[in-house]
Amino acid sequence: MRERPAVKVLSPLTVAAFVAAAVPFAFHAWAALHGSLGQDDFLITYRAGHASPFDLGYLFQDYQGHLAPGCFLLTWFLTALAPLNFAVLTIPLLLMQAAASALFWALLVRCFGRRWAILVPFTVVTASNLLLVPTVWWAYGVQVLPVLLGMVGALHAHVRYLREGGRWAIGTIAWTVFGLAFYEKAVFIPVLVVGVTVLLGEPLRKYLKLWACLGLVLAGYVILLLSLTSSQVAHGTGTVSAGTVADLTGRMLADTVLPGLLGGPWSGPGPGATWAPSPILVSVGLLIGLLVLVIATGRRTGRRAWQAWALLGFTFAVDVGLVAATRLTDVGPGLGNDPRYVAELTLIAALCGSFALLTPGETGGARERPVAIVLCVLLLASSAVTFPRLAPALRFDQSRQYIANVRAAVANDAELVLYDTFVPRDVMHEWFADNSRASRVVGLIPGTRFDQATVKMHLLDDLGRPKRIIGVDPVARGLPGPVPDCGTVVGEDLVRIPLDKPVLGRNLLKIEYFTSDGGEGFVDHDGVRTPVWFPPGVHAVYVPIEGLYDKVGLQLSGKGAPICAAKLEIGKPITQ
Repeated sequence: MRERPAVKVLSPLTVAAFVAAAVPFAFHAWAALHGSLGQDDFLITYRAGHASPFDLGYLFQDYQGHLAPGCFLLTWFLTALAPLNFAVLTIPLLLMQAAASALFWALLVRCFGRRWAILVPFTVVTASNLLLVPTVWWAYGVQVLPVLLGMVGALHAHVRYLREGGRWAIGTIAWTVFGLAFYEKAVFIPVLVVGVTVLLGEPLRKYLKLWACLGLVLAGYVILLLSLTSSQVAHGTGTVSAGTVADLTGRMLADTVLPGLLGGPWSGPGPGATWAPSPILVSVGLLIGLLVLVIATGRRTGRRAWQAWALLGFTFAVDVGLVAATRLTDVGPGLGNDPRYVAELTLIAALCGSFALLTPGETGGARERPVAIVLCVLLLASSAVTFPRLAPALRFDQSRQYIANVRAAVANDAELVLYDTFVPRDVMHEWFADNSRASRVVGLIPGTRFDQATVKMHLLDDLGRPKRIIGVDPVARGLPGPVPDCGTVVGEDLVRIPLDKPVLGRNLLKIEYFTSDGGEGFVDHDGVRTPVWFPPGVHAVYVPIEGLYDKVGLQLSGKGAPICAAKLEIGKPITQ
């Protein structure tokens, strides 16, 4: 009889790693897919919806001091595929997150072998709220998750290159370029590649060609960044002093990094995207624990441990320096409680901790398994408890409801025309200026029409529901026309109706008229012409106008029955 092929059974360690990755990933995916666009998300997608993927000015635009062509290319594709569809925008990020977890596990196995001890740093990364919480916000996730994938991809390719040679160095360079295309913190990738080379005991001089290539990549990126973007150095009214930097450093370390690595923080959410400060006893305990760990590993594994902690300390110091230089004077030390500025340290801390605690090539002892399982269960439990408390702040529930209401309104009324107004600050903050108008926020929804002349105009309330405009609160009126029972007769020639006072700014023009026959025409103010359709009968047409003017011109486009413009009012809209 022919023997059946043996069925390959997954090892308990592999199953445990899968669980350690799948459980927090499921929490994160559920929260992300039930979230919504918010704040910067709308500006990024709006620009994508009005650009071309071949427009270098769009791809390499200066976005608040950031250079992210990969982000804008991906956003353009996803926006063209399904405008403002949050699930479509989020799924690629979740795939990057899953791929980064898989590659990180493969990296740990290649560096330290299949031993239970590597399950702990792996779970630190998969369950860390430093990554899980801020990436619920799409605009941040589309930056840091590609960098995370680029980091582990480059390190995995580099370790294979160290072991096997060949063309794996090309992978290291390619993953570095990939990360730099999304976020400038990918500059840490070459630093980590060099650091891992030292930690694995390889001589740096053996790989001079690789260092030269990575150096050229970094130099080219820095040149592009400095030439295409404005400086991010802040110009706020705050101060950068030893005291404020020390306060910032303490918050970043004790309130954010350390609790986040352990599945916290347990203090709950703070204002906006920040976390509440940890109680002083918790902060002191975490700092003492870190100090004990550093000293203990230094005594146990010696030079390699000190090198690993030095690499982690260097990257943390760079993060502190960047925040101090760019945001400290604007926001203050409280910014240290925002996980977005240290999220990439999750992977770096887990990797450096692994090298400080474990010896590459050394086999694990029998006591590793129960200890690793207990630690991983504690990390997963802590994350499972704290993540649901932290994630809602970045799910933008009001934005989700706002978008849903607009979609429903457009679906119910194909003729809906909206007067453009500012959205609530919870959807998009007023500091975005004109970019926080409804036309920029939800204008990509198919079927939306803004600021077109119509006899039936609406505006959106704070929940995204259309409200019928029934008039205007006048700031100026047109002077009465000379024709009794008609006002001003409007035909093929442009007729200018003087206002009783000049008007400045954005307002809504209401024209009350009657005519026996409908016709096309124009509203003109200082040469700006807006096409208008005048339906037959007695109606009021609404036309959004903006600028400085003291008269309004009316004109029909062709021959036909004239209209009688009985009354003109300009002002802010009044809704039912």
